[in-house]
Formats: sequence, structure tokens, C-alpha cells
Amino acid sequence: MNQSAITRQLYCVPAILSLFMVTPVLAEETTDSSVELPTVSVTSQNANELGYIELEKEPKVGKLAVPTQDQPFSVSIVDPEFMKDTGAKTIQDALLYTPGVYAGNFGLDTRIDGASVRGINAGRYRDGLREVYGSYNSVRTNIYALESLEVLKGPSSMLYGQGDLGGLINSVSKLPKAEKGGEIWGQYGSFNRKQIAFDVTGPIDDDEQFLYRIVGLQRDSDTQVDHVEDDGYMISPSFTWNISDKTRLSLLFNRQENKGQISAQFLPQDGTLDRASQGYIGSETFVGEPGWDKYDREKTEVTVFFDHQFADNWTFSTTARYTDSSSETREHWVDIPSNPSATNGLVNRTIFMADAETQIFNIDARVNGVFDLGATRHNLVVGIDRQDAKWEQDNYFSGRSLGGTINVFDPQYGNLQDQVLNPQDRPDNEIKQTGVYVADHIEIGKVVLSAGLRHDWAENRTLALTGPDTVSDEEETTGRIGLMYRFDNGLSPYVSYAEAFSMNLGNDGTAAANTLKPTTGDQEEVGIKYLSPDKSLAITVAYFDITQENRISDGATPGGVEQIGAVVDGWELQINKRWDNFETQLGYTDLNAKNDSTGERLPYVAEQIATWWNKLYLGNNWRVGAGIRYIGDNVGSDYGAGAGPKIPSETLYDAMLGYSIDQWDFTLDAKNLTDEEFISWCRGDGFDCGYGERRNVTANVRYSF
Repeated sequence: MNQSAITRQLYCVPAILSLFMVTPVLAEETTDSSVELPTVSVTSQNANELGYIELEKEPKVGKLAVPTQDQPFSVSIVDPEFMKDTGAKTIQDALLYTPGVYAGNFGLDTRIDGASVRGINAGRYRDGLREVYGSYNSVRTNIYALESLEVLKGPSSMLYGQGDLGGLINSVSKLPKAEKGGEIWGQYGSFNRKQIAFDVTGPIDDDEQFLYRIVGLQRDSDTQVDHVEDDGYMISPSFTWNISDKTRLSLLFNRQENKGQISAQFLPQDGTLDRASQGYIGSETFVGEPGWDKYDREKTEVTVFFDHQFADNWTFSTTARYTDSSSETREHWVDIPSNPSATNGLVNRTIFMADAETQIFNIDARVNGVFDLGATRHNLVVGIDRQDAKWEQDNYFSGRSLGGTINVFDPQYGNLQDQVLNPQDRPDNEIKQTGVYVADHIEIGKVVLSAGLRHDWAENRTLALTGPDTVSDEEETTGRIGLMYRFDNGLSPYVSYAEAFSMNLGNDGTAAANTLKPTTGDQEEVGIKYLSPDKSLAITVAYFDITQENRISDGATPGGVEQIGAVVDGWELQINKRWDNFETQLGYTDLNAKNDSTGERLPYVAEQIATWWNKLYLGNNWRVGAGIRYIGDNVGSDYGAGAGPKIPSETLYDAMLGYSIDQWDFTLDAKNLTDEEFISWCRGDGFDCGYGERRNVTANVRYSF
């Protein structure tokens, strides 16, 4: 039996034993192991107690009510206070200071919140349910509707089924609170950004049996790219019915709509990363057609949360969500590759259009129990989940050199060639997956043993326009196991092992491209967590080694697909220290991400990232914040043209000034304070590149009640 098989047998043992223990434990009298229903919403600890320190907070992403300091796995939490202090406008912004996460790896992009975890693209979840399927077919989640962000680092398939090896990002929605309160928020900033928002919550009746919350936002904004807007609105009402002291039902409705254009312009390397002799292509350059180019998207979703405590120490919980989203894309980009220096800036354009729709139904149902058995305490979860998603593209057309010409050094518009369009429907895609899982967090005095096992039945289907469908059926068993020892002085070393798998779809929408093998792999991790006795100092450090098989990579020709092996190893460090009126957070990530067969670096991965954020209270009213972010160099993909180009490192500065009096709070925040104009990514050598985010300053006023 090989080592992997032995490891699998080991992590099965505690989970299976726990299942056999359930029946006798239910009949036992317990004195201190009762489980209360989870709180109505996830709230951060009082800033005066913990501030940014996250080790005592309980993330939802692990499906067990266990503080991060007691978990032998890496988890990071970003709470609303940190988002507010750093001026985060998107999920991408909120993750800029999280170790192990490379946020903004594809620069400013109105389509997505770009972020990789441990060098690998991260799965996106909301309230524990996957929310992103396909690409560019939905509205990115608005950060103002969130209570917190959680990053589970490393493989997550044991908990969530299909998942990427690097980790996943889970956003936690705002839900009703029993305490009455709210705020009104106004914002004005760079690129004529105007935004107003509100968040109101409280009980409906005196008995607090019925609770409500309404979160809304309206934005009108330009961007750093000429003729590209980022307008939108969000309305998110929720309602909680405390049916009894043991049963609760919550309903969350979310409606979002964004209108504008695509900020990623896919500009030629000649004139951006390589300063052309004929001119310079700035980050403001728009190569489309004003009035024709657009990227309009909308999303409507309903989420149901149900919790029932059926015994003193046992709870049944279900989360279910239905999402309907759509997008309309009309876009131009410069033909790839192009050499504008050789043509005095005049280049051909590709014209593109597509209408996309997505329907998603996800559900997760689980039983959680906390009980003692001899000298051991168990936190057990047994569950089943289902994801069913379908996405389609209609009115699809991509015409190389059919979008007219443009001078990228001096753009002039009006050369629209839309009469050449002959759009077609593309095959629809479906994912269906059912998984059953069991996990047990066992505490034996100072020792923690956490293990889980899961089995999935997954199907990817391409619905052919003519002829038979293309179907890929897979069954996969994945697991994880971790061991930790908690010393009395707050030091907790741990080791862990975890596995992941993910089904793959080709990127050209054809049936032939959808016969790809699943991406699989595992991770070994060694780490230390430390929380000082007075809870003012927290340190986490972790070393990890990831092996990945059948990773999707740019193929031998532009637009092609191939599967490769990859290895990623590295380490992360986070230090939080709080004094009476000063708080600091230091993060560092060091990666070695390689193609397993060629030894070349993986593209779009900054192998070194260092961040440092500080906040100081001045008296009773004033506060200041300052941060620095170092982003190491990365490389572009080969994209059929040999080794990709090297993108230089960057150092960026952020700042915040705040003033509070009575119920009013005023802040001024700035990202990229020195207004560095920098390239964040490129494809093959001589192909296209994209810019990172320029200086963005916003003034905010909040009134709380």
C-alpha cells in the first residue's frame, strides 16, 4: 500500500469512529456540551477587544463552530472594520493584505474580483455555497452586502466537493440582528465616483420573534479607462423568523445590476510593458467604440437558512440558494499579437459579442453535534450537498481583424464594423454534483485531531446544438486530516494533509474541448499559531507543499488548451499586534510555483508579496492608517510563443484619515497613493498586457443610528 493510500486510511478512522459513537451519546445526560443555534449573523469581535486579530473568531467556512486558533488548517478572516479602514471597494480590494492571497493579479477589471490563493485560482463561495460557474456571466458580489470574508487556504474538496487546490474565498452575507441599528453612507471619489448606501436592521416586534435587515447601494462611476463606466445598484433585504427558541428560518433576497464596459483592454505589449519608440499606450487607453461597447449584467438570487436544535447538543442546518444571472458583452480589443510600433500605431481590432445566462441551485444540509466521550470532546458534522448549474452563451461572435482599425497611440473613434457580425448560439454547459461528507474535530486535552472524508458524484455535460451531448462523469473520494498540540503559553504547532479535485471545461465551448481530465492534487502543511495570553499579539506561520495534476494551461497555440502538472511550495506569515491606541498587521508570502515538466514558473503568480497595515487612534476622535504593499515580479504565460515576459515588481502605498464625532464618521482613503502606473499581467511574449489599479481616493461620510 502506497503512502497516499495509508494516509487516506488514517484520516478515515476518527470520522468513522465518531459515527458509531453518535447513538449512545444521544442517550447520555450532558451537563456542558449543549449546542445553541448559530447567531443570526456573523459579527466581528469588539474592536477594542481583538481588533484585526482573528484567531479567536469562528469562521463559517469550516462548517464547524471552532475558532481558527484551534484548527490545524490555515484560515484567514477579513472583517468589516478592516475593509472600512483600508477603503476596500470590492472583494479584490479587501484581500490585498491577506497573506497567501494574490489579489488584483489581473489588474483593474470590471468583470471579476481577481485573486489567487497559494498560486492557484481560488473557488468563490457565498454563505458556504459555490456562486461562480462559467465566466463573465454574472455580477460580482457587492462587498457592502457582506459581514465578512473568509479564506480557507489549501484544498477544500472534503468540505465543498469540487474545489481548487490553493483554497477558496467565502463571503458571509449580512443578515438581521436583534439589536436595532443602521447607517447611511455617502461616498465621492476619483473618476467621478458617486455612491450612496444604507444598512438598517432590528426587530419587527417587541418579542424579537421577527427580525429584518435591508441593505442597499447605488453607484455612478467612471474608471481609470476612458469611456468605461462602472455603474450599478444592489438591494438586499432579509427576514428572520425565530419560530421557537430551537428553530429559526431566515430568507435573504439579493438583486444586483451593473452597467458599463470592460476595463480590461488587452493592450499590446509593444507600447505598455515595452515602451515603444513610436509612442506610449497609457492605462487610460480605450480601444473600443463608445456607445457600442458594453458589459451589462444582472443577478437575482434567493437564499434560505434553516436551523433546528433537535437535542441539547445536536443541530440540523440547511442553506439553499437559487441564482439567475445574465450578461450582455460587446467589446473590441487589439488583434493578438500586434506590433503598433511597426505600423505607426495603427492596428486591427477584434470585435466580440456574447449574451450569457446562468441558473444555479445549491443546497447544503448537515447535522452537527458536540459531545464528550471519555477524555475526548467531539465536534462532529455529517452532511450532504448538491450543486446544479447551467450556463449558456447566445449571440456569440468573435471576429479577428473584423473590428476596424485604431491608432493605439492616439485613439480616434467611429470606425465601427458591426455589419460583419453573424452571431451564433454556442453549446450550453451543465454541472451536477452530489456529495456526502463527515468531519470530526476531536479535542483530547491539549491535543486536537481534525479529520474528514467525502465522496462526490459529479457530471459535466455539454449540450450539443446538434448530435449527442458530451458527458464527463466522475466519482471522487477526498479527505483531510490535521493534528495540533496547544501549549499553555498560547503556542500551537500543527501538521495537516488535504486533497482536492475539480472538473474541467474547455475554454472554447466546443464538445471536443470538454473531454478534459479532472484536476487533482494534494497539500501537506506544517504551521504554528500563537495567541498571547492577553490576546494582543497573534502570529501564524505555515509552510505548504502542493502537488497538482492535470492543471489547465494555455496550449501550444493561442486559444488552445493543455493539461500539465504543477508544484507549489512556500510559506506564509501574519503578525498582528495591538496596543491601546495602535494596531499593526504584517503579512508575507513566499512561493515557488513551477510547471512540473518544464520547471518554468507558473504564469500570473507573484512569488513574493509583503504587506504592512497600521492604524493609530489620536485622542478620542481622530485616527490615521497607512499601508505598504510589495508585489514581487511575475511572468506571463507562454501562450504559444515560448516563455512569457517578466513583469517587474511594484511597491504601492495606501493611506486613511478618519474623524468621528457623536453619530458621524468621516474618512478619506487612498489606494496607490503615489499613482504608480504599472503592468500587472501579460500573456505570451509580444502578446497583450493589462494595467494595475491607479491612484483611487474617496471621501466618505457615515451617519449611524
